[in-house]
Amino acid sequence: MHTRIRRFTGLFLIVVAMLVASIPSTTVRAAYRPVSSVVLTVGSPTMTVNGFLFPIDPANLKVVPVVEAAWDRALVPIRSIVELTGGDVKWTPATRTVHLSLESHVVELTVGKASARVDGRTVWIDTNHRVVPTIVLGHVMIPVRFAAQSLGGLANWNAESKMITLTLPKQMEQVTDMMGHAVTVPRRVVRIATLSATATQLVFAVGAQDQLVVASFGSAVKGKAMEAIYPRMNQVPEAGNQNAANVETLLAARPDIVLTEEGPALDQMKAVGLPAYAFSAEQPGQLYDAIKRMGALTGHTAEAAASLDVLTTKMKEITDAVGVVEPARSLKVYVAGTSIFRTFGGDFFQTFIVRNAGGVSVSEQLTGGKVDVSPEQVLVWNPDIIILTSYTKDTVSDVITNPKLQNVAAVRDHRVYVMPKYVVSWDMPVPESFLGTMWLAHKLYPDQVRFDMSAEIAQFYRQFYGFTVPAADLAALSQ
Repeated sequence: MHTRIRRFTGLFLIVVAMLVASIPSTTVRAAYRPVSSVVLTVGSPTMTVNGFLFPIDPANLKVVPVVEAAWDRALVPIRSIVELTGGDVKWTPATRTVHLSLESHVVELTVGKASARVDGRTVWIDTNHRVVPTIVLGHVMIPVRFAAQSLGGLANWNAESKMITLTLPKQMEQVTDMMGHAVTVPRRVVRIATLSATATQLVFAVGAQDQLVVASFGSAVKGKAMEAIYPRMNQVPEAGNQNAANVETLLAARPDIVLTEEGPALDQMKAVGLPAYAFSAEQPGQLYDAIKRMGALTGHTAEAAASLDVLTTKMKEITDAVGVVEPARSLKVYVAGTSIFRTFGGDFFQTFIVRNAGGVSVSEQLTGGKVDVSPEQVLVWNPDIIILTSYTKDTVSDVITNPKLQNVAAVRDHRVYVMPKYVVSWDMPVPESFLGTMWLAHKLYPDQVRFDMSAEIAQFYRQFYGFTVPAADLAALSQ
């Protein structure tokens, strides 16, 4: 009994620490740990888990917490609660036994039996030995207080509002992020924070954007399109980026996981106990891996699979289309970064877009990511096509009239184009990049490669953002 009291006390302190997490105190920071707060109301088919509403049983809205009048006890459907905290539930029909496990706690109950096994000990479920687990509409129902305490948590019952509040530990598991770091994260993620615009777009790719409590969009993303797609954008707080995070903002938001990229912020997260998971999508295949991982982390595996199916199908269409181009006739492409004389090495995503579009990146032998080059080097490369990104400060006119570039084939032939942007520039390592690849393939080989860009664009934003692109925007992007 004393051990259990100490456990309850420890969990209570964790909860208190979370509530005051905005105070810049080393003690408070060190105490951070994801905890589930589950709020149910007798007669209601929904429950709130860490601030987000979930159906108790999506298939049957008649499943609700009840009060058993004979015992004067509130009963809750235990499967839904345990699974939303990441725990395991196993039902054995032959013995009418339910087996629960959450973190270090293991509970075994039998329908109609007044005692249970809790962490290897036999205990009474209630001081009233008539109280037993029962089945209502196919769900095992057990008393509120026992549900919480047997799993290392706390319970509060408000008789006036008939509201039940359970505070439970989250099931944690160790995973390896995309940078090779071992990270301990909740098995079931509800509250999501991001520290990079790329990570935020990956959240959208699996349909988990409504779970964002902190999000990094970046100045390039915070435009008219994103405001229309995601009206909550300006209401969700930001907390810096992968290079410098606002720890107080993150702690106050109580995220289950912080999704980011490699950078100094990872050390900040580690120092305060926040579960930070790093993504990368710069290399071939990483974008697909990142979407799959995001689906698994957030519990949106079906949505991730659907998005990956679309990307895989579309990339095959592109590969088949550019396959008609003879390798000897592949055009040379120069992709500009923030200025005409800043480009991307072979270790950056833009190189792979060029390659997938059937072109040859003139800078693919360079390393170091974003690289400054001289006008003389561009002349030596003599690209057939120059692509300006949406964030290149130089315009098409600036490039074509630049006296240092007059002998470059792309300038001479006026084959200088601006890569489109809607949510994000289409050259970035996010799902929109497949549109950039399609667009580039058509610009390279307009007589051999044709896509209905208007239809492709409309389909993409419906699939990945649940958004219908306005006709005027569609027309501008399809040019």
